Amino acid sequence: MFNYEIKKQSYSVALQQAKQLLLQNDMQNGLYYINRAIQLNFELSSNCIIPEIRSSLIAEGQKLQDIASKVSAGQNPFLRNYGVPAQQAPQSPSMPQNTQGAENKPIKEQSSANKVQDGNELAFFKKESPSVTLEDIAGLDEVKKQIRLNVIAPIKNPELFYAYKEEAGCQILMYGPPGCGKSFVAEAIAGELQCAYAIVNASDILDKYVGEAPKKITKLFEESKQFDNCLIFFDELDALFASRESSDSSHTKDVLTTFLTCLSGFSASKNKDSVRVIIGATNRPWILDSALIRGKRFDTHIYVGLPDEKARTFMVKRAFRKHGALLENTDITVEDLVEMFDGYSGADLTSLIDKMKSLALSRAIENSAQGITEISPITKEDALTVLKGFRNSITKESLEMFESFAKGEI
Repeated sequence: MFNYEIKKQSYSVALQQAKQLLLQNDMQNGLYYINRAIQLNFELSSNCIIPEIRSSLIAEGQKLQDIASKVSAGQNPFLRNYGVPAQQAPQSPSMPQNTQGAENKPIKEQSSANKVQDGNELAFFKKESPSVTLEDIAGLDEVKKQIRLNVIAPIKNPELFYAYKEEAGCQILMYGPPGCGKSFVAEAIAGELQCAYAIVNASDILDKYVGEAPKKITKLFEESKQFDNCLIFFDELDALFASRESSDSSHTKDVLTTFLTCLSGFSASKNKDSVRVIIGATNRPWILDSALIRGKRFDTHIYVGLPDEKARTFMVKRAFRKHGALLENTDITVEDLVEMFDGYSGADLTSLIDKMKSLALSRAIENSAQGITEISPITKEDALTVLKGFRNSITKESLEMFESFAKGEI
């Protein structure tokens, strides 16, 4: 049976791996993953029943074909100069990008530990900590409350914390619908702690060569030992650590075993002013191997759900911060949009607003051709038109599954 979600996830991993390898000018392995992505793209587009998504996949497949042709001809479209010999290419590892667009600042009192002992650059940890903090997160008050209790308290109020608990540090499983800000929450925690920060995706660990993935896990934890305060964030945890009884996990069993071994040695240092945190994020917590959520392993579960009214209000106002005229002299208000967007993820909300702006822009272009220069605001009709043609990425069934997981039913 064709499993669209699993194929989509494999496609994403192949794309990320290809980009990372080509940025390092590893043409041979980069081409391998591009061809793998092309194959998965074809399978996805052939089995997709939604015309818009199918068209998008076909267009992506054509771009991948062009990239594959260039790489086969010795050209690397990810570098400024094509055909640079591999030995001359930059060898520094590709660091995950800060998707929130916030400025970064140096890690407090840890700049001297930016290199491992043998002098090589860090492979996983970022050299700068994020500038965003929990105060930058709209809504999610219960999530922030749990984080302040389990993560922030040992640093901000150590005497009170250690009056109740013996050691700091925790292992958090953040789960919930996609596009609701789990990655941003992890980034905000690192910014709050001003600690060393590593973002780990499945593509950073998985490797086509047998035995390489467990080595990367070991290297990650070895790097973490250089820091008293550190946070490791595993995105798409299910892509790495699906249940060993699941067909999804055929390539991850050795990785999981190594991870569990390293996890047992990941604890706070003797310095009570330090804290070491691991956060795993997943959209499918029910397929994780049970060993991951047993005992003290990922024992703090935090549900990051759909944005509440407060969060939606913040996001709508932010979206129109530079385009306030689009909501002036019209029949729709911020409050109306906030109500209309109830039940959508943060990512969907952003997409909906962008589509509404596009409708208004199209109308403004038509008006301009007729000599009308006034701004064409967004209307209620625009909002209803976009909502009518928009496929909500969050289904009722998926929300029910998250609820069942929280109750321990699955």
